[in-house]
Amino acid sequence: MSQNDEGREPLAIWFFVGVILAVYGVLVIIGSFVPGRPTVLAETRPGLWWGSLMVVFGGIFTTIGIVSHRKG
Repeated sequence: MSQNDEGREPLAIWFFVGVILAVYGVLVIIGSFVPGRPTVLAETRPGLWWGSLMVVFGGIFTTIGIVSHRKG
C-alpha cells in the first residue's frame, strides 16, 4: 500500500453488485437470441426485457458505488 492509498475507503459493495448485474444482464440478452424451444408468450421477448432491466440497474448500482467511493 502506498502513501497515497492510506485513508481511502474501499469500493462499496454496490459497485460489485452493479458489475455482476450488468454482466448477467448482457448474458441474458445474448441468450435471448439463441434459438430454442418455443415457450408461452415467447413473442414478448422476456429475455431481452429482463436482460435490459438488469443492465440498467447494474449501471445504476455501479454508479452509486463509484460515487460513494469518491466521496470517502
